[in-house]
Amino acid sequence: MNFYKQARILFPAVLSASLLSTGIAVPTPKAAAAVADTGATAQEQGEWLTGEFHAHTTESDDAQSSLESVLDHGLTTYGLDFIMLADHLRSSKRDDTGADIPGGPIPLSKGLLEYQVPKIKALQEAGKYAGKTIFSGFEWDIPSHEHGSVGILTDEPGSDAALKAANQFEYLFTNRDATWFNPADVLQWEAADDRAFSTHADSLSAVNWLKRNYPETSYMIVNHPSRGVGKYKISDFRDFNNAAPDIAFGFEGMLGNQMEPDRGGYNSAYDPANPTANDNYKNRSYGGVDYMVAKVGGVWDSLLGEGRQFWNFANSDYHFKTIDTNSSGYWPGEYAKNYIWSEGKSTQDILNGMRSGKSFSVFGDLINALDFRLADGGANAEMGGTLQATEGDKLTLTIKFKSPETNNYENPINSGQSGGMQPAVDHIDLIAGDVTGPAEKGTPAYDKDTNDSTRVVATFTSEDWTTDANGYNVITYDLPKASKDQYFRLRGTNLGINVPGETLDGNPLIDPKTTTADAAARFNEINDRNYKDLWFYSNPIFVDTAAYSDEQAVTDTLSKLTLGNLDAVTGNMTLPSEGEHGAAIAWEETTDSANAVAIENGIAKVSRPAAGQPNASVTLKATASRGDQSDSKTFVLTIQALPTTSNPGGGTTPATSVSVNMDPAKGAEGSLQGVISFKIPAGAVSSSGTIGASVLPTGQQPPLGNLKALSPIVEMTSNAGTIFGKPVQLTFNYAMNSAAPKSQPAVYYYNEKLKKWMFIGGQANGTTITVDVKHFTKFGVFGYTPQTFQDLNASWAKPYADRLIGMDVISGYEDGTFRPDQPVTRAEWVKLLVNSLSLPTPSGATNFADDSLIPAWVKAQVKAAAEAGYVTGINTKDGSVFNGSQRITRAEIAVIAARVLQSAGIASSGDGKTFNDAQAIPAWAQDAVEQATASGIISGYLDGTFRPDDTLTRAEAVKVAYALLDALNM
Repeated sequence: MNFYKQARILFPAVLSASLLSTGIAVPTPKAAAAVADTGATAQEQGEWLTGEFHAHTTESDDAQSSLESVLDHGLTTYGLDFIMLADHLRSSKRDDTGADIPGGPIPLSKGLLEYQVPKIKALQEAGKYAGKTIFSGFEWDIPSHEHGSVGILTDEPGSDAALKAANQFEYLFTNRDATWFNPADVLQWEAADDRAFSTHADSLSAVNWLKRNYPETSYMIVNHPSRGVGKYKISDFRDFNNAAPDIAFGFEGMLGNQMEPDRGGYNSAYDPANPTANDNYKNRSYGGVDYMVAKVGGVWDSLLGEGRQFWNFANSDYHFKTIDTNSSGYWPGEYAKNYIWSEGKSTQDILNGMRSGKSFSVFGDLINALDFRLADGGANAEMGGTLQATEGDKLTLTIKFKSPETNNYENPINSGQSGGMQPAVDHIDLIAGDVTGPAEKGTPAYDKDTNDSTRVVATFTSEDWTTDANGYNVITYDLPKASKDQYFRLRGTNLGINVPGETLDGNPLIDPKTTTADAAARFNEINDRNYKDLWFYSNPIFVDTAAYSDEQAVTDTLSKLTLGNLDAVTGNMTLPSEGEHGAAIAWEETTDSANAVAIENGIAKVSRPAAGQPNASVTLKATASRGDQSDSKTFVLTIQALPTTSNPGGGTTPATSVSVNMDPAKGAEGSLQGVISFKIPAGAVSSSGTIGASVLPTGQQPPLGNLKALSPIVEMTSNAGTIFGKPVQLTFNYAMNSAAPKSQPAVYYYNEKLKKWMFIGGQANGTTITVDVKHFTKFGVFGYTPQTFQDLNASWAKPYADRLIGMDVISGYEDGTFRPDQPVTRAEWVKLLVNSLSLPTPSGATNFADDSLIPAWVKAQVKAAAEAGYVTGINTKDGSVFNGSQRITRAEIAVIAARVLQSAGIASSGDGKTFNDAQAIPAWAQDAVEQATASGIISGYLDGTFRPDDTLTRAEAVKVAYALLDALNM
C-alpha cells in the first residue's frame, strides 16, 4: 500500500494556534490518567477531546441564537471541549447578539473581525469557558457544489493577518461585490489571483490557493455531501484530496440538522413504496448518516480502498432547535459529538488530532469512550494509523468501549426533564475492505463510487464482549493472517440487526419524513425518532502488508523450531504443525529401535521403557514447507525408562509408577496405592504389551489454569496402543477441598492436540471416583461446581447433558430450566457441535449467501463447521444459504454426524438398522443414517421408525453430541 504512505506518517510540525482568528484557551495539563484508563500506551501523552466544527450564530442570517448562547449551551451545558464556529461566508446583517448592523449588511469576514472575535476574547478574558477552545471558522458555498467548513490559521490567533486571509478568501472565491472590500486590498489580490466562484474548476482553484498560501495551516471539510441531488460525484472528492490531502481530509458523514422533519435536512423526493425507482434514495439519510458513509462498500469505502486519509466526522449544523412551528438541529454537543485524540487543547493540537484520523463520532452519547486497534503480535495501530504487517502475520483486533449512564434525551422536548434513557450498544459491526491503490484520473476507476471488496466481516453483541475492572466492554478477535493491504472500521448502534423500518441485515434504512401536523407533537416524535436510532462510526485502521517469500518462511520456521529439553523425556509431546507465516510442519520418526514413540494426530505418543531397561533414543525429523520450498531439521530424544521403587537403605518408598503386562485374551489389572487402580478388559487391545501408570511431578504437568486438583496428575501409558476397543475402567482416589464446599469431584483428561483439560465426569463414592475411558493420556481429579436444571433431573438425557455441562458447552435459560423437549435450530446445533469438539473458530464471513443473517453468537462456529466439511448450505436461487433459524431435522443430524466420523477416519462398526419408515428417509441421507445408527450416534424409536423429518430436541441433541465425543475418543 504505497499510496499516501507519507501522508499517513508525516503531519505538520507547526500549526498556528488559531483556525481563523480566535482560539484563546486556558491551558490545562495533559490527561495522563486518560491514557491509562483507555489502554493507550505510556508514550501516547494526550487526551480525548469532544467538539465539533459546524455551528452557526446570528451572524448567519438563517440562524437564530446569539454567539454567547451557542457557546453557553455547547461548552457549558453539554460539556464540549472545543467548538469551531462556521457561520455562512455570505453577507451578514446582524452582529453577535442578533442586533442589526448599522449600515449593514457586511461580508461575514468583516463581521468576524468587528463582532465575533472581539466578543469571544472578551468572554474568555472575563473568565467564561475556562479550559475550552473556541475557533472562528466559516462555511463556504463551494462553487457548483454544497457547503464546506473552512479554516485558515496563522501564527498568531486573532491577528489582523489571520482575519485578512479570510477576507481575501471571501473576495476571491465568492460572488461578493468588490465594493464591499478595501480597494487597495482588491488591487493587490487581483494582481496575484483571479476570482473564481462558479465551477468545479473554481472550487479546485480555491483549494489550491489554500495549499499555496497556507499548506500546513488551513483545512476544508465538506458538509452534508448528499443533501442535494447531483451536488457531488466521487471524482470531486478525489480531486479535492489529490489537490491538497492535508487540507481536504474529510467530510460530514454523520449529519447535523437532526431535528428537521426530513432527518438531516435530506429532503430529496423518493417513493417509499419503491425507494430505488431512481437514484434519489442516495440523497436521503440512513440512521441520520449520509448514504456515502452508511452504505457498506459505498463512496467512503471506495475512497478508503485507495488508501486515502479521508475521515468521517459529525456535527450539529446548529441554526436553532425549535422556533414556532419550525425545527432545525440540536445544540452543539447535545446530540452529536466528535471524539478527537489530542496532545493538548491548543488549536494546533486539535487540528493535528483531526488530521490524524484518531477519532470517532457518536449520536446520542451511545458511547463515550472507544479504543480500537489492530496488532500483529508486536506493533499495533489505532484509528487513522497504519499497521506495517508482513504476509502471514497473525492479526488481532481489540475493541474497548463504554456507554454513559444517561444521555441528553428529554421528554417532552425542551422541558429540561430527562427522559431517563440509558444508552446501550446492541451490536458493533467490523467492516473491512481491500486497499488497491489510487485511481488514475481519466480512467473508469476514477468515477467508480463503490468498493466491491468491502463487507461486514464480524458482528459483535454482548455475548462477544466482557467487562473489565474499569468498566470497559472488551472484544478481542483474531482476524485472518495478513495477506493483503486492507482497512478496518467500526460502526455500532442501539438497534437490533433487523428492526422493521430501521435496519435490515444490520444496515440502516432510509429515514422517513415525520409529518405529524401539530408542531409540539411533531417535535417530540422527531426527538424520539432520533434517540431510538443511535449510531457511532470510527475512522479506519489500515494494514500495509509486505510480501514474505516461501524460502524465508521455511528458513525462519526451522530456525525458531524447538521441542524444549529432550534429554529426559517422560511424557507425550505436542509437535508443532504450523510455522512462520503459513509454513506447514510435518513430522516423522527416522530412528526408533525401541518403538518408544508413535506419532498420532500431531502428538508424539511416548511409551517409556520398563523399569530396569535402558533409556530409548529416538530421532524425529521435522519438514517445513510453504509453496514449493521445503527443508528439514532433526531432533534426538532420550526417552527415560520407568523408575524402580527399591530403596538401597532398606525397605521401599511410596511408588510413583506401576507397570503391568497385559495379555489381550485376559486383560490386566493394576494399581498405584492411594492414587489409582485400573482394569483393562479382555479384547480391549489386539496385542500383548505393558500398561503403565505414573504420577507426574509438578514440573512435567500440563498447566492447570483455574482448575483445582483433588488428586495427583497421573499419566496412563501403553505400548500396545493407547486407543481401546472396549472401555477401560479407571478409579482415582481424591480428597475434596474443604475451602470449596459446593464443589464436586470430576475426572478430566488432558487433550494433547488442543492443549486443554477436558471434562469427563465419573461416579464418585466418598473418596474414589470411577470413569470408563477408551484412550490413555494424562488424567486428574478436579473440583467443579455443576450447573443444575430443575427440569433435567428426571430426563433420560441427564447423563449425556451432564458431561456437556461440565465442559461448559451448553447452558440453560434464565429461569433455571434446560427445556429438554424444545426443538433445536441449525444454528444452535452447529454451535453445540463445534464447541463440543473444541474446533478452532476462525473469524470472518462465511461463504453462505445469507452470511449477514447468521447471528454473531454462532457465525464463527458456522464458519468452522463449514470449513471442516461438516455442514453445507441449502441451495436456493440466491445461492447456498445456511438458514440458521430453521429447525434441524433428524436426517440432517445424521448427515452431519456421518461427516464428522468420516473426517476422523472412523468407519461404522456394523450394519445400520432397517427402519419401518425407511422409504421416508431421503436419498441424500440414507447412507449417513446407516453409518450414524451403526456407530451408535443416533437411534430410532420403539416403534421401529426413524422419523427423518422430525425436529431434533435439545435432549436428543446432547445425546448425539455425547455419542460423537465417545466415538472420537474425546
